[in-house]
Amino acid sequence: MGEDGEMKRLKYGGRAVYHLMSRAVHREFLLNEEGKDALRGMMRSQAAFCGVEVLTYCLMSNHFHILVGVDPEQPARLEDSELVARVAALYGSQRVPSLGVDADDLAVLLMKGGSKAEDLRRRLRARMGDVSVFMKELKTRFSWWYNETFQTVGTFWAERFQSVLIEETSPAVALVAAYIDLNPVRAGIVEDPADHGFCGFAEASKGGRLARAGLATVLREGAGGPEIAELYRKRVLALPQLAMRPDAAMNEGGKCTAEEAVSPSRRLWEKACGFFAKGLALGSLSWIERLRELAGCASARGGRSASGLPAGIAAFRRWVRSARVAGTEGDPP
Repeated sequence: MGEDGEMKRLKYGGRAVYHLMSRAVHREFLLNEEGKDALRGMMRSQAAFCGVEVLTYCLMSNHFHILVGVDPEQPARLEDSELVARVAALYGSQRVPSLGVDADDLAVLLMKGGSKAEDLRRRLRARMGDVSVFMKELKTRFSWWYNETFQTVGTFWAERFQSVLIEETSPAVALVAAYIDLNPVRAGIVEDPADHGFCGFAEASKGGRLARAGLATVLREGAGGPEIAELYRKRVLALPQLAMRPDAAMNEGGKCTAEEAVSPSRRLWEKACGFFAKGLALGSLSWIERLRELAGCASARGGRSASGLPAGIAAFRRWVRSARVAGTEGDPP
């Protein structure tokens, strides 16, 4: 338990992926387009400073989701030039409040060496490669911006952020990415996630370099060229979006009973979604077991398949695999 009496956040000592979520206070719809645009810009600059890779994201009117890749060992390997570049990415030409220097001053002080340089390196690296620092600073900066912009006071965010830890090589990474990019579709805001201006898929579809790079990481497809968004649509979004269709259970006559209105594939996807947003960790059985040992957990939450994935995800993955072979939606297992 932490000092505040809350459960210590589940983290992994090596490279891993995290699904991060946070809501506005009282779940109010406070994020208009100006706010979402500001939050996205802060997300990008904070990620550049912390060394966190944004794989995809979705900003809604009262909450947001971010899927990030994190290497907690990276900060220790950074050269001084990279530390200076990260400070410049976050603060520009402004002074770093906690350090009392700007990026140019920092470069000079690090070059001089000595105990002051070592202290600066230590303090900067302590803020990098950590999802808790990334989210804390992002949410704090946005709260300050919101209060100043709209002349309000008090907290903007409802609570501590939620997180689900995901094994970097797990197929669950792509499924959680789909869950995030399809948020506005699930909410009935748009039919095509490309039409939602504030998600990773939409940004990549419009040519966003960083968004394309994030989707390429999800697909494990190198740097991410112009074709990456369409490839991501076909490989990651297509089948979950098909499962979400309200007419998925229509019979040949175009009608269905109330019981048939929700198809088995849709129920399966919705069950899997519960793990994506509220689980503790998603990954292979061996990885989960190692995580349990490191965290001192007695058991993993939720039923698990022989592959180590939660049962709902494993079943959906089998259906996805069979559907790709058949070229159709097919029947879920």
